[in-house]
Amino acid sequence: MNLHADVIVVGAGSVGTMAAWQLAKRGHRVIAVDRSTIPGPFSAYAGESRLFRTIYREGSHYRGILSRAVSLWRELESESGTDLLRICGGVTIGRRGVPSFERLLESTQDQDYDFELLSGDAAAARLPMHRLDADSLALFDPQSGYLKSERAVLSAVQAAQRHGATFLEQREVHEIVRDGDAWTVRTGEGTLTAPRVIVSTGTGARQFSRDLGARTEIRPQVLTWFPLRDPAAYAAAGEQTIFLRNEPDGSFYGFPSSDGWTIKVAGSVYLPPVDHYDHPMAVHPEYIDTVTRYVRDYLPGVEPRAVRVSPCADAYTSDDTALLGEIDGLDGLIAAVGLSGHGFKMAPALGAAAADLATGVAVQEDIAFMHPNRFGASSGAPDRLVLSAETP
Repeated sequence: MNLHADVIVVGAGSVGTMAAWQLAKRGHRVIAVDRSTIPGPFSAYAGESRLFRTIYREGSHYRGILSRAVSLWRELESESGTDLLRICGGVTIGRRGVPSFERLLESTQDQDYDFELLSGDAAAARLPMHRLDADSLALFDPQSGYLKSERAVLSAVQAAQRHGATFLEQREVHEIVRDGDAWTVRTGEGTLTAPRVIVSTGTGARQFSRDLGARTEIRPQVLTWFPLRDPAAYAAAGEQTIFLRNEPDGSFYGFPSSDGWTIKVAGSVYLPPVDHYDHPMAVHPEYIDTVTRYVRDYLPGVEPRAVRVSPCADAYTSDDTALLGEIDGLDGLIAAVGLSGHGFKMAPALGAAAADLATGVAVQEDIAFMHPNRFGASSGAPDRLVLSAETP
């Protein structure tokens, strides 16, 4: 079997589905192929929801991408008739001297976003579900919220299909080989050819990133759900915002209740790095205990007993920044991998930028800091990139 397209998207996850949607909507023939089902159970967007923030400690250079993402999330909502991005406001709690919180405060200095910084009794009055100390600070961002991540990916798939995109599930891609002016994508069930290829393989990008002279590490994060002690009081207190907490003993974050009796809480708690993430993973109690301690110490309105646990993995680069752009010397081959745990909020903008690059459209946002060759020259052959470590 040999299928042809204008653009092939290898990896139909957070960014790949968004790129396929944008390409198909613009009238291009697009085939998206993935090693798992689409959507898949072992993807970086699993686990119900993801944070959306506008005041971003990672740097103001993300501002343009975040702005485009908001517009595209709304566009996808309109096309799908589905509520995906909920702007409910958010708060980050921290204190002076904690590096992550200091970076957040610094980021407010060069961004003209609306925010409010409270301390003492004023902060405590606004946050009855949180334990605050005398030196606690609370930074409120009214433009923050959360995304329904799994529903969003499915909505992008369905929208892309309505525009004519083809999705091929459970097909392992072994390599991408130059074939004249086109690229051949070799899978276990035949080949695909196109003049342009977007590689957005998520946790499957380890070998591919090595060919770029980069390195990605797959880190499974522990996601947990805890019961509210008094759901009625929780709702009455108006605690329907996202929250982040940066403390000297760790960081964690949480979401408004999606079911009326539990809230999702995740911390800076990761299982040991893995080579592959394609099957259920056991979570040792010690990892759950760490998040439980955060809940017990800082969230008095929450019962410190996890009722649901779900690991979720993403690929991290050494500088925690995605590899996004056309690969030097490999015309028509675009990388969109290594989202490093904070890419989903920007997924439609990253996918649209990849679609722009694949079709010769100038990308309006600054993406130069994500260039895929920034770690040095490619170590692979100029006409062949390996995606599977088992490829001969």
